[in-house]
This record gives sequence, structure tokens and C-alpha cells, in this order.
Amino acid sequence: MSEDEADKEQILVIHEGALTDVVRMLAPAKMIRDHHRKARITLLCGEEYEGLLKHCPYFNAVETNLDDTAKRNFFDRLKAARNSGFDVIYDLCGSEGAKKIGRAVRFSKTRWVSAAPRSDRPGHPLEQMAAQLGEAGLGPTTYLLGEAPPPDLSWIDFVAKRSRTLEPAYFGLLGRYALFAPAGEDVLPAQRWPKERWASLAHELLETGVEPVIVGGPNTREVGRYVAHVTPGARDLTGRANLIQLAGLGRKASCAFGEAAGLLHLMAAAGSPAVLFHPGENAPLESAPRGLSPTLLMHAPTLAQINAKEAVQAMRCAGGFADASNAA
Repeated sequence: MSEDEADKEQILVIHEGALTDVVRMLAPAKMIRDHHRKARITLLCGEEYEGLLKHCPYFNAVETNLDDTAKRNFFDRLKAARNSGFDVIYDLCGSEGAKKIGRAVRFSKTRWVSAAPRSDRPGHPLEQMAAQLGEAGLGPTTYLLGEAPPPDLSWIDFVAKRSRTLEPAYFGLLGRYALFAPAGEDVLPAQRWPKERWASLAHELLETGVEPVIVGGPNTREVGRYVAHVTPGARDLTGRANLIQLAGLGRKASCAFGEAAGLLHLMAAAGSPAVLFHPGENAPLESAPRGLSPTLLMHAPTLAQINAKEAVQAMRCAGGFADASNAA
């Protein structure tokens, strides 16, 4: 750290969680950056998302030793808290590791702000976090459903200017395309859209001139291979793109479809209109993906009850085919 940086207000943001939580965290992180414009902000997180978060302009530095910090005994954490030099620490996750750090900070001069969402409280996590930051002086203290700022990954554009691997052309995508983000094999079958429905949706999109692209990790390869096999023209990219590349694809996609998988949250935050398939009688209003474009929620007691034509019509309502003359 340079002398100029040392003279600045020092802020620490603590976060860990699944991809869905990481994407949501970017919204309050932007609020923190906007409030502390001249501060040096460090993110303390787990290492699995460093490749994405190190490019985020809300942070000056990303540290991935959260587990090591939390595992120290209390007196070591107390000593670290007193010597850290942080003026304010924001806890955006409420994990056990963060709580251990928080207990040590109580005996230091550092201000501790807890803004972690809680599943036992009503409201979407974004509204919960924004309201708690508001109580700390960062804005309004109450938000109605849908009022909190959504996560925004538009900064991916600046990253893409330095790396062509974030461009669709790197993966051979030269025209309009839609992203499929199916849930993996670790999710119960009843909570997944059947692979036959994904293949039907791919066929419907090809008829409109939109190339279907299946994305995800190794646990989604079965769906990717199946759809690409039975629907010539569909592209299987499962296991072939990292998170920053997937965000790059999301920012230029015509639309995205998926179950409640973290990747769909990433696509929506990157700017893609999205359709979420959700099993259940009620729409998941308090857990749905958020982004700058609309996200439409399709739910049914059994996901197999949702067919491909209905999914295409839903995406039309979400504006995903606004530039597709054949889809109107």
C-alpha cells in the first residue's frame, strides 16, 4: 500500500457465500463505494470467486484469507483487529467467520456495520441489505419489494476491452444467441426443468434465428451434451467458460433462461433479460434474480408442466426478443 493510500479512509467489506450471494453482494458493494468515494476499500472473501471479483471497480484490493483470519484464536483476532487500520468494516454475509471477526472488532476503534440478509426476515435480500446500509447512513432505511438497486455488472465492458476471451466471438458466437443456465445434477430432479424441455426450447429459438448456448459447470454437462446432440445448431459450452467469461457472454446475450441457479443471477446482473423456471405454487418474489433488464418468473407445481412455447412467450414479455424481427 502506498503512502497516499494509507492516508485514505480504510474500509473492509467481508463476504462469503454461493454464486447467487456473490452476485447480490455487488449491489450493496456499489452503495458502499458510492458513499466512500475516496476510501481504499478491501474485500475479504473466499478464494473461489477471486477471478471475478478482482476486476470489480468497487474494491481496491481483494483478499482471500477469510478462512485463515476466522480460524485464529480470539486474542490473535483481537490483535489483528486493533492493528488493521480499518476505519469501517461492513459485514455483508453474516457467516460464522465474519461473526468471529466482528466479536474481536468490538474491542477496537473500528466501526462495525452488519448488513447481512437473513432468511428468517421478510423481503428480498437486496432490500434487506440496502435498508441496513441505510440505517448506517448510506441511504434510505426502508425499501419496498423491487426498490433496492440491483446488482450491475456493466463494468465487465471495461474488462472485455483488455481481453478478447470475454467476447462472444471467442466462443464462435457471431450472431444473436440465448443462454441456457440449467441447474446441475446436484439439484433434485423435481426442481430441474427436464432436458427434453431444454431441447424443445433450443429448437424454438433456432426457428427465430437465435442460437441456443448451454452454459454451466461440470454438473450440467449431461444437459449440455443432450441438447446439442438432439438439436443441431445448439452450442454446448458447459465446463468451458469461467465466471468472468460467462459474465461477458451475459452482457451481450439476447436473453437467458434457467432455474434458480447462480449463473442465471450472474446473467441477469450482466444485463440479460431472463426467465426463471421455479417449482412451486407461488412465484419466488423474495429470491428472484435482479438486473437492469426484466426477469420474468415462471412457476408450476412440477417444472415439466412448463413447455418451451410458453417459455418463449414469457421471454417476449420480458423484452428478450426486442431486436428479433422473426420473433415478434
